[in-house]
Amino acid sequence: MKVGLIHPSFKVPGGAEITSTCILEALRRTSHATTLYTVEPPAIEESQNLKVHKIKRGNLPSLWRYQRMKEVRKLFSDASGEDVLVIGSGNLILEKTPVKRIILYCHSTFEAEHEFLKKKFPSIKGAYYRMIQNNLSASFERLRDPSVKLVSNSNFTRKVIMDITGKDSLVIYPPVDIRKFSGWFDSSKDSSVVTLSRFSPEKNLKFAIEVAKIGKFKYTLIGSAKFESQLNLYNELRREAESSNISILPNLPSSDIEKFLGCSKVYFHPSKETFGISVVEAISAGCIPIVPDAFAFLETVPFEQLRFKGSEEAALKIKDALEGKYDHLRQMLKLHIEKFSVENFQSNMLKEIESIN
Repeated sequence: MKVGLIHPSFKVPGGAEITSTCILEALRRTSHATTLYTVEPPAIEESQNLKVHKIKRGNLPSLWRYQRMKEVRKLFSDASGEDVLVIGSGNLILEKTPVKRIILYCHSTFEAEHEFLKKKFPSIKGAYYRMIQNNLSASFERLRDPSVKLVSNSNFTRKVIMDITGKDSLVIYPPVDIRKFSGWFDSSKDSSVVTLSRFSPEKNLKFAIEVAKIGKFKYTLIGSAKFESQLNLYNELRREAESSNISILPNLPSSDIEKFLGCSKVYFHPSKETFGISVVEAISAGCIPIVPDAFAFLETVPFEQLRFKGSEEAALKIKDALEGKYDHLRQMLKLHIEKFSVENFQSNMLKEIESIN
C-alpha cells in the first residue's frame, strides 16, 4: 500500500510534529511505501520504504496565509497518487484530491478556523482575506466528505468538532514518550514548581505569573521562543515577574528541561489544551500536576483535587501539592498515563491506516 503523510512544516517542534514523526516511524517498520510531503522536513532518515518529498518554500512573508495556502495545494497535488493520505498538520488543511481514503488527525478543535470565517475585513485587505476564507470554507466542506476519516486527540476535541461540523471522529490519544522521563519518577524532588510552554499568548502565561506571585512558591517557567513575537512576550513576562521566587528561562536544551521535570515536585499548567503532552510527560517524571478543571485535562488528570478554578484555588492546590497532600495519587497517575504511550498510539494509528473501509 502507498501511504502519504502531509505535514507542511516541522520548523517549530510541538504536539503535531511529534505525532507526525511517530506515525512516520511506525510506517517505516511496515512494508508500506510511505512518503512524507512537506515544505520543511524533520531530521528523519529516508529508507527503502520511507521517502521525503520536499517542495520549495515561497518567499511572501507579508502574505504568509496565501503562501501557506499555495504550498498546501501543491502538497496535495503531488500526493495524488497515494492509496491513503494522512494529514498531520495542527491546522485544518484539506484540498481537492483523487485519493479515496484520507485520515485527518485533529490536534485542535478547529474553533479558531470556524471563528475566522465569521470575520469581516475592509477594502483591499478584505479581498485578500475573503480568498483565504473561501479556501478555509472549502476545507470544512471536504471535511464532511465520507472519504475523510477524522481522528481526534481527545474526547474533548471530538465533542467540539462534532458540535461545529456535525461529524464524529475516532479518539486516538497522541504519543507521549513516557519512558524518557520515567527514570526520574522516584528521584528526590525539590519543593519547587515548573511549567513548560511556548511563549505564546494562548498559553496563558501571565496567569501563571499571577498564581506564582500569590503562592510565593519557587517557580520556574521554561519556554521556547523562536520568533520575534515570542521573544517580545518573554521579555514582557520577565518584567511582570520581578520576584525572587520566579525564574523565566528561554530555549533550554532538552537535557536541562528533563532535569527540571525530574527534580520538581509540582507541574503547573495554566492554559487550555486539547490534550497537553507536557502534562503527561511531567506525570511520568513524578511531578504532581495542577491543571485547569476543564478541557482535555479531565482525561489526562482524572483526579478532581488536582484541577483548579481560578488563580486563588490554583495557588492553594499548588501549595498543598508541595506539602505532600496529593502524594498518594502519584502511583495511580503513573498507571493512568500508560494509555498515552508511543506504543499505544502507533499501534492504534497503524490499525486505522491499514483498515479497509
